[in-house]
Amino acid sequence: MKKMLVLFLAAISFTLNVQADEHHPDGPCAKDREKFCAKVEQGEGRVMKCLKENEDKLSAECKAHRVAMKDTMKKMAEACHADSEKLCGDKKQDHSEKMQCMKEHHEQLSPSCKDHMKEMKDKHQALKK
Repeated sequence: MKKMLVLFLAAISFTLNVQADEHHPDGPCAKDREKFCAKVEQGEGRVMKCLKENEDKLSAECKAHRVAMKDTMKKMAEACHADSEKLCGDKKQDHSEKMQCMKEHHEQLSPSCKDHMKEMKDKHQALKK
């Protein structure tokens, strides 16, 4: 069950492009990204991995942001886990296929899952402004 939760969390993160928060030019991790990960090619989570590898050196602002996003993602994964199992658990799927399945069944998702997905999306959109 824990493995499924981690996979679902990764799928949500990937699909909603939460990683883009760390890539945003004015985001709370922009200076840290430039300082520690400037030579890292973007894509496939490489910048996120670089930031994680340098976590002890990150600014307080970036660390706080990463903790807040992890907490939000964890809550969303917990709220959506049962829906994911019920609606999409019968198939072996990669992250993007699992998320596509969840999108296709959006109307069938529990109110809690929908609320948490919206919260994550709203946080991501707020950072883009």
